[in-house]
Order: sequence, then structure tokens, then C-alpha cells
Amino acid sequence: MIYPPGLTALLAVGLLGQRVVAAPSSVSRSGSSFPWGSCESFGVNSTDPSFQCGYLEVPMDYHDSSAGNARLAVIKYAATAEKLGTLFVNPGGPGGSGFVAIELYGQAYSQLFQGTYDIVTWDPRGVGYTFPGELYIFDDTAEDAAYWKNTVHSYINETISGEFDKQDLEELYSRVDQTEGKYKDFNERCVNSPSGPYLKYLGTSSTVRDLVSLGDAIVGQGEPIDFWGFSYGTVLGFNFLNMFPERAGHVILDGVVDPNTWITYKILHSSLVDTEKTYSGLTDGCAVAGRAGCKLVEITGDGASGDDVKNLINDAHDVALELYRAGYDVPANPGFLTDWLFNLLYLPMTWSEGVNGFLYEYVALVLQASQAHNVTIPGGRKYNVPPGNITIDDTADTFFPNRTSYSQAAIAGADDFEDGNTTISNIFDIIVENTREVTPTFGAIWSLGYFSYGWPVRSVERLPTYSPKQLKHPALVIGNAADPVTPFASAQKVANMLGNNAFLLEQLGFGHTSIAQVSSCTLGVAANYIVNSTLPQGSTAQCPVDDTNLFPALNGSTTVSKRSNLLRRQW
Repeated sequence: MIYPPGLTALLAVGLLGQRVVAAPSSVSRSGSSFPWGSCESFGVNSTDPSFQCGYLEVPMDYHDSSAGNARLAVIKYAATAEKLGTLFVNPGGPGGSGFVAIELYGQAYSQLFQGTYDIVTWDPRGVGYTFPGELYIFDDTAEDAAYWKNTVHSYINETISGEFDKQDLEELYSRVDQTEGKYKDFNERCVNSPSGPYLKYLGTSSTVRDLVSLGDAIVGQGEPIDFWGFSYGTVLGFNFLNMFPERAGHVILDGVVDPNTWITYKILHSSLVDTEKTYSGLTDGCAVAGRAGCKLVEITGDGASGDDVKNLINDAHDVALELYRAGYDVPANPGFLTDWLFNLLYLPMTWSEGVNGFLYEYVALVLQASQAHNVTIPGGRKYNVPPGNITIDDTADTFFPNRTSYSQAAIAGADDFEDGNTTISNIFDIIVENTREVTPTFGAIWSLGYFSYGWPVRSVERLPTYSPKQLKHPALVIGNAADPVTPFASAQKVANMLGNNAFLLEQLGFGHTSIAQVSSCTLGVAANYIVNSTLPQGSTAQCPVDDTNLFPALNGSTTVSKRSNLLRRQW
């Protein structure tokens, strides 16, 4: 996960008015050797002097000096008050840019600690300004789309949602041989790309060692390292605890990825356990708000339940699919709707904007098309079809760059456990199982596990098996009650693995990672932990979110959905 908008709300949280002073473990006693300078050459458009940037040379292979050096691009938001310490942050991904995250939210991170901490992050290997950089296979997004057209990769994402019917199953499994060949060709393209020689250096183990090198250069040789990892950043943080327990200061694992399934295609299953629970939170919230806060109720009719709203969205998908297969125009292919909804679940504070903008417009247009082409609504349900000319605003749909980076696949593939027995049929099996047993709405859209299949290059240093360690401070493990991609069960699993070296915090909200919704309680626990080494009594706690009303009154205004901003999904 990257770019969490909830973090900006930290600026208004009441706990920020309380100054906390303590001597943190990360105060450098041996001095920093890092060459901080201007961020201008890194494209950071800010006049804020707290932004400082630089490069750090590190071994490409920490066990083979002949491999040469990697070059890490590093950015910090410097302390604005008397400095107490340094906090390293990883925003997720894999493949999330620390530069993008800290440029957007560095000030908010800083103010959580009253400006007393340097907030430091970096572009990991395979990302942004760091060398090795992004993995590009195609010259532009059009060539990329053409390559995957009419393959199972596009077929699943464009059409299937809900339980597979007989036609879906036959179509899916008829593509086994085609899919094997396509991924073999794709993998060869990756190996033969300009990034090919560096793919074996992109694994998490190397990035853990980079974090330690950064700690040595910035905090001090051998000093404890404070770290907050979000989503994939919890994979990084967990392995940091496993590989360098003696260097661990205060470590927060937030939005936890199951480390046991991270390196296998079974992540397709374990990650989606709470997705439907999160989706129900959205549809129930819409229904409770009524037409005053949720325009979909204008279509379902007053008194709608959350299930009624969910039926409306599902019906719109199914009608769009029928129209799409028949060759009629639809606002966007039905797979896009499912993928868009999945991304929307990440960020509850955008639910009102998204539902009352793009989703309302999409549903209305599909229902109008169903009338025009005499397509029957599934189950014979009746809706109040909005009249008039409805258009979808596409002006914001410009986020994606002109080239698609496959660094996320490369990093995950480098970590992947290759048992030599996994087949495309195994992956298809788990996708079908997901739609039937885990999440009928979203089980068929997950893609990271596809690209890990058959990945041709493994990291020069594989992730080690976890063994219990004694830590100076227990790690703070945070999970949301309903997270669409890192379920609370994964946080519980990691806390159990760490045993006495973990404190488990459940935030009673929706979305991906704790900062998807603002919780003064959670932020207070995190701040006290980092600054004061203080945690609540016991080994577990729960924290409510500050605002449970995710569909406030519209006051007659129509929100505009920023589609591109809702499609910025990574771990």
C-alpha cells in the first residue's frame, strides 16, 4: 500500500497538541555520514527546507563484492524541533516509491512526533531514482495492453466476477496451454530487458540489508533502527526482525502481509479473507446514509439495506457483462468496475466521493443501456433508472505513466518459493476457490500471484526461515478489523509468531492499514511507542476510529470521482 490519504488528517488530531519528550533509542551517538543535500534533482517540487535528499552506495550483492554497487536514492523530512530520533518508513508495494510517499505526507508524519523526528525513506531497489531502477518491458502502455489482449490475464480482469459458471470454467481452463506459453515468453522478455542482469538483486533480503546500511550511515554504526512498515513494508519489517534482531529499535508492522504465503501463489487466497467484510462496510454505510448521503439509494429506493445496495452494484456488473459480450458500448468493461471497487475499498475516506461520483454514474448508464437494449435485470429486480444525459468525468484519469513498470512482479518473484510443482492449473484452481469460498465479488481479479508464477530469477539471497528472537522492544503489530488485502488474521499470525516480542493492536475500522481511517487512539499508541517505548498494558488492545460516518450529507452537491486516484493499488 502506498500514498494513504488518511495520514494528512494527522495534522488535525488532538494528540498532536501534547508534546512528548523522551530519550529515544535512535539518537545517534556515532554521528551521521550521510551526504544530505537539495532534492531539486529528484523532482521534489517543494520549497519546504525540511526535505533533504541524497544517494547512498551499497553493495549490489552483500556476499559478493565483485557484483559492484547499487545506488539508493534517499529522502528525509528533517525534524523541525529539537531532534529526538530518526524513523525509517516504507510505504509498501513492493515497488512503492518512498519519494512519492514522503513528499506527500512527510509533514504529517513529522507532526505526529511534534517535529522531533527525522522521517527517512528511500526508493528501494527496482524503484524510482534508485539503481537498479524500474523494470520496463514494453515501450508504452498501448504496447503493454496489446501484449496481454485476449489472454487469460485480460480475460479474467475484464469479465469474471462472482461465482464461475460452466461457461466461465470451460473458458478459463481451455487457456492453460496458452497461459503457460504467454508467461514463458513474458519471463524471457524480462530476462532479456536492460534490467535483466539486475533482477537477482531485487529481493527483500537485499532490501533489508539496505535498511541496515541506511541505519549505519544516517543513525550511526550499529545503532538501533526505528522502522514503520505499511503493507509490503511489513514483509520488509518482519524479515528485518528475523535477520537483524540486534539492530531492531521500535518496529511497527501496519497492515500485515502473511509472511508464510508472501512467497507462494497461495497469497491469492490468504490476502482476500476480509475483502467481502470491507465491501459490506461500504454498502451498509451507503444504505444507512440514505439518499441524503448516498446517491445509489435514489436508484434502489428508500429503505434499502446494505444487501440491496450490493445487489444493485452486482446487477450493474452483470448487465454490463451481458452488454459487453454482445458487443454493445458500456461505460467501461465490467472487469474495470470490479477492479475499481476493489481499489476503492482501500480508502474509506474516499468512499463517498467514489460512490457518489463514478459508481453512481456507471450504474446509471448501465441501467439506461439495459432499457435501450431490452436486457433483463437479474432476479427481476426493479430500479429507479435515472433519466437524462449522464456522463462520466474522465479528466482525472491521467495518473498512470506512459510505461508500465513490472518491478512489483520482479521483487515478489525474486522472493518467491519455487517448489517446481506449481502449475497454471493450480493458480486457476485457487482463483475459482476464492470466488466460491472467500470473496465472490473480488476473487478473480488478484494478479500478483499470476506474475510470480514461473518467474525465472530468484534473489541471490533467499529469505530465511523465521526463528524466534529476543528483541529489545516488542514490535507493534497493527491490523484493521476489515482490511481488503491484509486481513486481521495475518496480523494475528505474525503476533503469534513473534510471541512475547509483539503487541497486537486491532483498529476497529475499514480499509488498508491503520491510516486508511483516522484513529487518535492508534496514533497515540504509535507515538508513545516510538518516543517513549510505552505500550498499553497486556499484549493486545483495540482502538476505535474517530469518525464512523463515511457517507456524510451531500448538501445537494455532486462529488466527482477521481478514477485515477482510486486505482493506485499496491501492497
